[in-house]
Amino acid sequence: MGWKGIAVSFAVALALFAGAVLYAVHRASRPRGFSGLEFAALTPAAASRTPLLRRGGALVYQVIDDSPADKVKIEPGMVVAAIDGVPVASARQASDLVRARKAGERITLTLYDITQGEVHPQTVSLVVGASPPVSKTFSVRPPRTLAREYFYPPYPAAHASWSKRIYLGPTIRPLALSGLGAGQCNAFAPAQWRVAAHEPDNSLFHVMAQEGFAHALYKTDALNGVPAETYVHDFLQTTFGAPTVLTPPQTRPFGFVVRDFGNNKGGAGFVLYRVTAGRIAVWAAAVPGGDVAWAKPLVGAVALSMRCASPGAPAATPRDSQLLATRISLQCLQGRCGETDFAATYLTVLRLGYVHNLKGDMFLVHPRKDFWQNGQEGPGFYHQIGGENEKLLPGRIN
Repeated sequence: MGWKGIAVSFAVALALFAGAVLYAVHRASRPRGFSGLEFAALTPAAASRTPLLRRGGALVYQVIDDSPADKVKIEPGMVVAAIDGVPVASARQASDLVRARKAGERITLTLYDITQGEVHPQTVSLVVGASPPVSKTFSVRPPRTLAREYFYPPYPAAHASWSKRIYLGPTIRPLALSGLGAGQCNAFAPAQWRVAAHEPDNSLFHVMAQEGFAHALYKTDALNGVPAETYVHDFLQTTFGAPTVLTPPQTRPFGFVVRDFGNNKGGAGFVLYRVTAGRIAVWAAAVPGGDVAWAKPLVGAVALSMRCASPGAPAATPRDSQLLATRISLQCLQGRCGETDFAATYLTVLRLGYVHNLKGDMFLVHPRKDFWQNGQEGPGFYHQIGGENEKLLPGRIN
């Protein structure tokens, strides 16, 4: 063998040795126990909903059924900040820390449960198992759809679906709202909301979602010389228990002022208020900061549906031309408009409105998008019920 053959053999041997070293260094450690956890990189949405987590973290991507993690109620969507007190910088680090534990050892995880809108960490401990549970049940992961309701439009006849608008018919899919009330205060909200607080004199009304961070509030009070800006800031800070920052005030019709806000708990939203004869009336909507784009309009519509027989409220006045029918109550449509009707002009910015049927069911719509010019009973809002289209009427019923 010449010197060239020796050189080639040496180069091949060196490459094989380097490959073996790299494989030994970079291959994942063999698991010594079973936790049922699978991690993924932290998504921007998850990061925005965990503002107290300065850097790093790993997302719980999957939890195997009947695993040690499943038994202690760890769920997909939670964010792992630390494992046994060691800050987690990546999903790979979280996986390595868990894989290194033997069966029977206890692991303590510091979690942010962003699936529930929680912004403070919680500590959960689990005992590593020896092996996965034996099961003959198989399922598709992730699930093929997150939808809970299916809508199958009728199959069109040949050449009849040339226009999507004609094919679907004069039908919209409005969001159904349920009534909530306490004392002489009431509001309309999606299903699974509840009354969180109410003052006997109707000066405070607070409703919230059963799960997740979503709050709608109404508050009225005498200022007693306190500047409105100071009152609003203190009200938000006391309500949510966190330092709050507000944007500069923007004027609205009928003497209202609107300001967006955020706090260091990850909450965000808007506050709308008006001062009349030394009395302030406030409507506020608060959601997780990462969900502002879609959640703020919905929770804002809940807040602006609140009507209270509150102390010192201005007397009802005739309807103004700026008060659109889908933003106001039936009383206002009849000429007796309260302060909530005037506040609800902000729904124009949120691009939402209220409609109802003759039975008193309430719905939330996008007025510009959901209005039909060619309905069978004339222009209006329609939805399908019992296989037929029902025309909906504009306005709140409270």
